[in-house]
Amino acid sequence: MVMLVKSYAQQIEIDGLLQQLKEHSGNDTTSLKLLIQISKGYQTSNLRSAEGYALQADSLGKKINIDSFTCAALRQLTSVYTWQYKTTEALKKAFTLLEYAEKINSPYYLREAYLSIAYVYEIENDWNKALINTNKALKYVDQTVESPERGFIYDYLGTEYFGVGKIKEGENYLRMGRKMLLNDPASKAHLGDLEINFAKLFGATNRLDSSVFHFTEAINIFTQLEQPYQLADVYQQMGDMYESFKLHAQAKGCYEKTISNYKKGDISEPDYALALLGLGAVALAEKDYKKASEIFHSEFEKIKAAKILDPQLKYLRYMAEVDSVLGNYQEAYAHLKYYTTLYDSSYNYKTNKGLQRSQVEEQVKEKEAENKRLQDEQMKNNYLLGALVFVFVLICFFLFFLYRQKTAALKTSRELQLFTAEKNKELAIINGVKDKLISMIAHDVRSPLTSLQSTLYLTREKIMNEEEFTQLSLLLDNDIGHLMSMLDNTLLWAREQISDLKIHKQIFNLHTCAADVINMHHQLIQDKQLLVQNLIPANLMVKTDKQIILTVFRNLLSNAIKFTPSGKTITIQSTAGENKITVSFKDEGSGIDADIMEKINNREFISTRGTNNEKGTGLGLMFTFDLLSKMGETIHINTAPQKGTEIIFSISTEHLTTV
Repeated sequence: MVMLVKSYAQQIEIDGLLQQLKEHSGNDTTSLKLLIQISKGYQTSNLRSAEGYALQADSLGKKINIDSFTCAALRQLTSVYTWQYKTTEALKKAFTLLEYAEKINSPYYLREAYLSIAYVYEIENDWNKALINTNKALKYVDQTVESPERGFIYDYLGTEYFGVGKIKEGENYLRMGRKMLLNDPASKAHLGDLEINFAKLFGATNRLDSSVFHFTEAINIFTQLEQPYQLADVYQQMGDMYESFKLHAQAKGCYEKTISNYKKGDISEPDYALALLGLGAVALAEKDYKKASEIFHSEFEKIKAAKILDPQLKYLRYMAEVDSVLGNYQEAYAHLKYYTTLYDSSYNYKTNKGLQRSQVEEQVKEKEAENKRLQDEQMKNNYLLGALVFVFVLICFFLFFLYRQKTAALKTSRELQLFTAEKNKELAIINGVKDKLISMIAHDVRSPLTSLQSTLYLTREKIMNEEEFTQLSLLLDNDIGHLMSMLDNTLLWAREQISDLKIHKQIFNLHTCAADVINMHHQLIQDKQLLVQNLIPANLMVKTDKQIILTVFRNLLSNAIKFTPSGKTITIQSTAGENKITVSFKDEGSGIDADIMEKINNREFISTRGTNNEKGTGLGLMFTFDLLSKMGETIHINTAPQKGTEIIFSISTEHLTTV
């Protein structure tokens, strides 16, 4: 039974949507969405208006020509036609919705299309076809075991299995659906509908207690939801069930509660009349013929005007019985005559409806066959096109082969030229490195070796005493240490110039790395009475190339020692950031003049004497800049003459961890 109710709040909502529709009249997509919402709003109160707005949405969907919008409009129009019992029109629109849903492969609209088709067949009591289409819809529902959507589908399947006479299967599906909906607060209303279906199944199979239990569950749900119209519907169906069991007192109580709930709102006359007619049936069973006659003759015209067919047939028989008992034989005869006419009309109507459904189904089959024929024809055309493409590709391949043969010699010649040029370039780099190495070795290696040779001669000839040897050996030790550092830098630099720099990352302790470098320069630090502070946190771990960082630390500390006067301080510290560490080498030395800074920035070789006349190759700082640059790091020098120097550089690291 469809209740056509219209609340004040509902009308306020519809009026608001109509106002929005006026404001967005120029926006087709927004207008279509609003038309669908307005149609849904009217669907429970004014089916004619609901149909009008759904038709506008359908027309606008065709104009927009976007398949998803067309599906939304078709779904609403199908729903309205179903509520109006325009089953032929509903079935046509549902099959059209299915066609568009398959086109865009939308699981949601495929499910809705199959359910719409199934519901039309339910209305026409064609339970087998309803069951087939609901099972098709089930494939497009969330596969989660406890999915509420599956609960909805199981409710439909349970009703349809009951319809085809498979009571056990119907009961099983209703139980599974009920289990899925029980724990979903958003599905309360649908759970109430499922309880009604359960009650009807038990009533039809003469299990009165179970039927009453599920009707009572539905009443509790709709009472919690404060939905008097749904409550009225439950009591009406419960009363009909009691009447079928000839429990007239219980049926009377249910019909009275139906009327009581209808009085809470603006209910349509036919629905109200059906409840009163139920009381008439109870009065007839209690042999209160006068009261039954008054109710029947008062309310029958309302369901007749609404063209509600099956109840008319039922109450025409009752009216004929009552009038016969009261001696109104002419009226009783008129009721029976009208019953016969209406029954024949009902039979013809159902027969015509069946023929119309068959025509719709036949049209769908013809369309599917035509689509299949077009697909086959398209496939043949595709095969022909494929053959032509294959021949064309062969021709192109042959032409390409000729072109490739022609250009192969030119390509080989160009590659040979490029290879020769690249080798010449590499040879030029190697020659340049060789020249610089010879220059540095000639300039910086000769002097320490000459000093060593002289010392050995003086010692061998016993020209100097032990005290002089001790002093000279300290100087010679510094020169050899400088020579070792210079050779390390020179070899690393030469290797890096000739071949690509390979980065080998490993995790190591940065504080320990600095400590090792300080210990390496212990003698120089002690000789100049310097204070070198390692302020890098003792537990700071990094992941980068350890050998490169050691080289950078060694060169920067060597420079700082070289240019820091005796008794001053050198500070090594770090600042941790996100995936990066900033390291600083700061001294209290003589600073760097502007002209020297310019040469450093231009990556030129510079060799200057330290505060104690220490020698330098000029390679260490330049090599440090080069190494850090190739690792993608930054380096910056803050300096001023006689104000010291701070060299700051970054270490990118994948790990900034502590141990």
